[in-house]
Amino acid sequence: MAEKEDQPIVVKRVKKGGHDAHGGSWKVAYADFMTAMMAFFLLMWILQTATEEQKAGIAQYFTTGSVMDSSTSGGETILTGGLESLETAPAPQAMPFAGFDGSNEFPTMSPQQERLIKKEKELFDRVKIALQEAMQSDPSLMELYDSMVVSETKEGLQIQLVDQLNRPIFISGSDELTPNGARLTGLLARVLKQMPHSLAIEGHTDAVPFVGKNGFSNWELSSQRALAFRRILIRLGVKDRQITRVVGKASTQPYIKNDPEAPQNRRISITLLSLITEEDKEKK
Repeated sequence: MAEKEDQPIVVKRVKKGGHDAHGGSWKVAYADFMTAMMAFFLLMWILQTATEEQKAGIAQYFTTGSVMDSSTSGGETILTGGLESLETAPAPQAMPFAGFDGSNEFPTMSPQQERLIKKEKELFDRVKIALQEAMQSDPSLMELYDSMVVSETKEGLQIQLVDQLNRPIFISGSDELTPNGARLTGLLARVLKQMPHSLAIEGHTDAVPFVGKNGFSNWELSSQRALAFRRILIRLGVKDRQITRVVGKASTQPYIKNDPEAPQNRRISITLLSLITEEDKEKK
């Protein structure tokens, strides 16, 4: 009996309370869902408001992972898409060049030919955007914004470095670039050396008579400037074989037609010759 009295008495009490708190996993799932929806609607908005060039840039990023940073490279990476397809695409068969101005005198083009023209047009558009963004990102180049003129011609894409009042491209009477001309040429070379196109360089002067030693005239001056510009581009990385034509035009093709002596008539013209145009000429 004494042993039983010494044993401890254990009392079991059952606690009764409210329900356990719910877990938080549903909150994580809901947050993920809302993030996905926000990303989806953001994508829809971008596709609705972006230009064709911006869409091409987005596609370029997700295809190659390269970022279009024109502020550090003068617009180099914006040109990387589409070069290979232009170089390797089969030549169109007996197709006259229809032009970049929207005209189409030859409606019998095949779908392949139309795609090639469209691809080159998109590439030329990228060149214009790259040059524009590079100049806007550099204050020293932005001051020369009106000294670079880009336009599309029947030959291809033409880029002109144009004298402005008190802002010449070349030193007067010389084939040596001014500091302003050198900055513009450096920017231009970074873009041109990426292109698959051949280049034509033309030198132009104003109509003010220029007479140097041994009958040196505007003809010799314009030719020497075009040749000097060719050498500078090659030194900056443009391939020698890429330049297929270098000529001096003197004052025969004024930029300001109603004022042949205007400073803007003094200029260097570089044309990216259309691949389509060159192929057609060979077939003819």
